[in-house]
Amino acid sequence: MNAKQVIEVGALWLARICALLLFLFWGAFFLEHLQEWFLREDGRLPPFGAWVGQFLHLAMLVGLGLIIFRPGWGAIVTVVGTVSFFASIGYKGFPYIAFLNLPPVVFAAVYTAMRKHHNAEQVAEHREIGGISLEK
Repeated sequence: MNAKQVIEVGALWLARICALLLFLFWGAFFLEHLQEWFLREDGRLPPFGAWVGQFLHLAMLVGLGLIIFRPGWGAIVTVVGTVSFFASIGYKGFPYIAFLNLPPVVFAAVYTAMRKHHNAEQVAEHREIGGISLEK
């Protein structure tokens, strides 16, 4: 395994580990807010803003979970979900709180970029097979 492959695999696993830990962290808040808003003793439905906030929070969680399986798409969904969620709830620490989700996004982006570069190198190697060029 060469240095590029070590960095690629390391970035992938760092993205997965960070995403899993953040998924568990934000998931605990998600479950607590589900209970707070949707399992009320008085039986009333929550306001529309709570529905939107929970949906965007779920989008953030889906993005973090997706990083584990599809790092490129997961990073995109995580960024969109995170920014949308924190912007929608009007959190005073926004945008700084959103930086908590940055590590898995960066590692997933590094992995995806290196993977595409690696695949492009493989394609370039196979354009000439046995002295015969595959170029037209």
